[in-house]
Amino acid sequence: MSKYLDMANAIMDEIVDIRRHIHRHPELSRKEFETSKLVQDKLKEFGVDTIEVLADTAVVATIRGKKGDGKCIALRCDMDALPVQEETGLPYASVNPGVMHACGHDIHTAMMLGNAKMLCELRDEFAGTVKLIFQHAEEYMPQDGSKELVRLRLMDGVDAILGMHNFPTENDKIGVIGFKAGGFTTSADEFSFTIHGTGGHGSLPHKAPDPILAAAEMIMLFQQVQSREVAPTDAAIFMMNKIEGGKAPNIISDRVYMIGNARAFTKEARQKIEEHAYRVAQAVEALSHCKIEVNATHGYDSVYNDDALTDFLFSVLPDIIGKDHVEQFKQPMNFSEDFSFYSTLTGVPEVLMILQAGHFLDDVYSLHNSHCAVREEAMPYGMAAMTGAAVAFLNK
Repeated sequence: MSKYLDMANAIMDEIVDIRRHIHRHPELSRKEFETSKLVQDKLKEFGVDTIEVLADTAVVATIRGKKGDGKCIALRCDMDALPVQEETGLPYASVNPGVMHACGHDIHTAMMLGNAKMLCELRDEFAGTVKLIFQHAEEYMPQDGSKELVRLRLMDGVDAILGMHNFPTENDKIGVIGFKAGGFTTSADEFSFTIHGTGGHGSLPHKAPDPILAAAEMIMLFQQVQSREVAPTDAAIFMMNKIEGGKAPNIISDRVYMIGNARAFTKEARQKIEEHAYRVAQAVEALSHCKIEVNATHGYDSVYNDDALTDFLFSVLPDIIGKDHVEQFKQPMNFSEDFSFYSTLTGVPEVLMILQAGHFLDDVYSLHNSHCAVREEAMPYGMAAMTGAAVAFLNK
């Protein structure tokens, strides 16, 4: 066992207590005031060099090594919760109605505080600076926190940035950290459509353009994006997840509203989806005699794990957390993260890692599910990996 794992295990009781407190008191995006205060108090207690509060709730701390000047590496976590009513039954379940840490940001925040404590104790062993980012509003697309922090010049002087996201898995994977080089997550965009008819009697469909029929036609045509617009080897997701329309069984609706999301791994596929969305709307508008309004909201970019930084991590992590706890993924992840903007807006090399965290209840419930509960035993591996990788990067 490496010294980093020893250090992480030695502080686990404290970090678990912090995690459970944050889990019990979740806060939505841009309302992370108590979480931010807790983070600031702990960082002061641990002895970081500087603490700065940005955008009201985000917290940025620096720890300077005692071996002199050098490079700067940033480590990032996110702090916000989701509008989900928790149904885990855990003794530390959310006490805030309709709000839950269903995406594991409580674990991310607690582990980053663990990184802070460990790195403060390791100052004598590295040169340069570690910048710890406790980010707000990751779940608030498109007004997400990372873009705001980049605009505030948070990334000035940073040579590389690392992030980590926990994921529910089978319990034989607890503490295994996986990632791959290149495109690693999808982009995320939202498309909404308002389809206007005229309304009318259900017995006279030829007298009233039908927005429900038009919506159905559009939804079916959207599914062609994968097989007809984007190559089968280049994944694309385009689906409507909310639809509103209709008043009664015998009334032709005068309006339908629907909204959904689009995800892709490449810029080319992302552009193809948007072009297809507008083309379908125009075609159905002409055929249905409805008026169709389209609104596209560009969200997160795809996370691209830097090749050289990825290779470096695969070279050092086996000695830090054990070779059985490092996995090279063959496929990217079908989720999206605003962590992408730290690199796409600045050019700073980044790597996002996945901490496989098992499951606590009777099944593996996905992130954003009201029953999602992962195992805290994964946390020492996450802390050791981030802390050890940061020290290794600064000393290389």
